[in-house]
Amino acid sequence: MMNNRTKRFLKYMEDEGIKKAVILKKENINYFLGKYFMSFSVLVFEEEPCLYVGKLDKDYAEELFDFLEIREFKSWEGIFKGCDGVEGELPISYLKYIDKDYKIVSEKIKELRMIKDKEEIKLIKKAAEISDKAINYVSNNLEDIKNLNEYELVAEIEYIMKKHGSIKPAFDSIVVSGKKTSFPHALPTKDKIKDILLIDIGAVYNGYCSDITRTFLLKDDEEMRKIYNLVYEAKELAEEHLKEGVSAKEIDNIVRAFFGDYEKLFIHSLGHGVGLEVHEEPRLSNKLKEDIILKEGMVVTIEPGLYLKNRFGVRIEDLYLIKKNGFERLSKAEIPIY
Repeated sequence: MMNNRTKRFLKYMEDEGIKKAVILKKENINYFLGKYFMSFSVLVFEEEPCLYVGKLDKDYAEELFDFLEIREFKSWEGIFKGCDGVEGELPISYLKYIDKDYKIVSEKIKELRMIKDKEEIKLIKKAAEISDKAINYVSNNLEDIKNLNEYELVAEIEYIMKKHGSIKPAFDSIVVSGKKTSFPHALPTKDKIKDILLIDIGAVYNGYCSDITRTFLLKDDEEMRKIYNLVYEAKELAEEHLKEGVSAKEIDNIVRAFFGDYEKLFIHSLGHGVGLEVHEEPRLSNKLKEDIILKEGMVVTIEPGLYLKNRFGVRIEDLYLIKKNGFERLSKAEIPIY
C-alpha cells in the first residue's frame, strides 16, 4: 500500500509534469520507504515507485518492502532512460544518461522531510531516549569517569546506545575534555578526562537520528561556572521563543543579542533540523539567505555554545518538536546545574 509520503511526491511530479524521477540519496530513499535499508538501492518514481537493488539484497528487500515492486539493478543507462527528474546531488558522470530537459526534485523532498509525521516523531523520540541513557550513565558515574581516558568513555557511551537499539552513532561522537572543549568538533584521544567534559552524541533508530550535548564541570572554577550559566540561560531564552511562526533568523539573533560582549565566542548557528540526517533543514541561523518560518512538526536542536580559544568551551544542546504554541523537548537527560 502506497504511503502518504509517496502520494505527495507523485502529486508533485504530476503538477510539475515530471514523468520519471530517480532518487539516489540514501536518506531520501529511506524517507519514502519508511524503513531503514542500508544496502545499495535506487528508487525510481513513474506512475508508481520501484526499488532497484543488487542481486544479493533482492530477497531481503522483497521481505521488507512488500508494498512496492522490487527489481534487480542492471545498468545506470536503464535506470535513467526517460528520466526527467533528479536530485541536485546527482554525480556529473550520470548526466550523459538523462534527457536535457530535466527538473531538480531535491527542494521538494527537503520541504516534505522538514515536517515530520507521527511515525517519524515516534522514531526520533526513541532515538532520543537511547542517547539520553548514555548521557544519564555519565551523569550518574562522574567520579568513576574521571579515571577514564576519552577513548574509554566514548566506547562506553557507544556501547550503551548500541545495547539499547541504536544502529550506529548518528555522527562521530564528540567526547572531549580540557582545552579540546574549546573546539566545537574535536575528536576523542587517549587524554585523561579532566577539568571540563563536553559530550555531543546521537543515536540512530530505524534510520532516524537524535542529537544531544551536555557539558560537565569537573573542577571548581569561577570562570567556567560563569560561561556555563550564560550558555544555560541562553538556551532557556531560546526556548521561550520556540514555537510555530517564529523565524529561524530571529531566534538565532535573540540569543546573540543576549550574549552581548560574549557573542564573538558563539561561533556557530543556534541549531538545525534533525531527522534521517543529523543535520538537515531547517537551519536556525542569522546567515540564511532565505529565512525559514518554524512550523508545527519540525524537529530542531537548540545548542548555544561559547568557546574560549585554547582554554575551554561550553555547549548545551537539546532536541525539540515544534508545536503551535510552543515545543516538546524530546531529549530529556538531566542538565547539570552549577
